[in-house]
Amino acid sequence: MPIVHSDRISGTIYAITSSAELAGDMALAYLSAKTEGRNDSYGVFDHKDEAEKELYNKYGSYDTDRDRVYAITLDIHATEQ
Repeated sequence: MPIVHSDRISGTIYAITSSAELAGDMALAYLSAKTEGRNDSYGVFDHKDEAEKELYNKYGSYDTDRDRVYAITLDIHATEQ
């Protein structure tokens, strides 16, 4: 589900990397770029099938022995006061 800006952000994005910690860092960089109006992908995709296709692209730069697709699920919202 693509992420859109509003009072609430929920959905899942997918990052190609070698660890969950790096996936989290990539997701933060991706969301920061979107906030600034840039379309930097940082190896982050809105759809799982797009990420998997890129991971297994024989012309790509990913190492399928090392890298995996990580799902980052977001549920960011204002708290009730």
